[in-house]
Amino acid sequence: MTLKPQSIQRILVIGAGRGGTALLDLFIEDPLIKIVGIMDADPQAPALAIAKKYGIQDFANLAEAIEASSPCLAFNLTGDESVTAYAESQLGNENVIGGFQARFIWNLLTRLKRTNEQITHLAYHDTLTGLPNRILFYDRLNQAIIKAHRDKESIAVLFLDLDGFKVINDTLGHDVGDALLRETAKRVLACVRDSDTVARMGGDEFTVILCNVRVPNSIDRVANKIVEAIAQPFVLNGKNCKVSISIGIALCPDNGKTAMELVKIADAAMYLAKNSGKNCYRFAGD
Repeated sequence: MTLKPQSIQRILVIGAGRGGTALLDLFIEDPLIKIVGIMDADPQAPALAIAKKYGIQDFANLAEAIEASSPCLAFNLTGDESVTAYAESQLGNENVIGGFQARFIWNLLTRLKRTNEQITHLAYHDTLTGLPNRILFYDRLNQAIIKAHRDKESIAVLFLDLDGFKVINDTLGHDVGDALLRETAKRVLACVRDSDTVARMGGDEFTVILCNVRVPNSIDRVANKIVEAIAQPFVLNGKNCKVSISIGIALCPDNGKTAMELVKIADAAMYLAKNSGKNCYRFAGD
């Protein structure tokens, strides 16, 4: 359905600080709203960069901004009442939101933005460990595969499963089991680069994406570090625990070219590690 031009609200944003940023973030893709301009005397104001990205005209002069944007609804987020007064003289009182109204809306938008960010984080991260969840893992893996193909790079997918987790969870309690999963996540993260991804797939299963693997033995080095890190004793809720980890490794493009293939092959290689005595890693095809 095509919206009629008169059904779209034209908005001029005055002030490109935090309030302007919140306003843009919330409304910039709303089909019922067209942000026709943004004004700030500071050329480094953060919302101006967002406006530039979306092709929104920016102004350093208030009079020019109003002249170019009229007719519109102006949001004065600067806190300067003289700005509100001037805008009202040009656009009419009913077409300007400033003062207490603008501060109220700015606070409301900021809280909505924060809430939206929290909801998005929860949708893509594991609540127990804070790691990316299965959804975000597959998204990052698909992106990594596209980049690897484009740049003729190799990536490695590691599938990790704790050895002995069920015994600890059943005998020492779920609190200790949860603490073990959180500490495992921290130890695995410490073994990889910031550019790599560590995710929790569910239960005591984790995955790792190693991007841009240039030296074959670098994968061995990371896998060894993880095995050694997890083999160190854990002290959880005052209780000593000892587990190990089994790791399966699949390479792209050697072992598979899609995310599903790589995970399936790495999972199968993980069971090879289990059957080899656990506390070790195995490459696909070993």
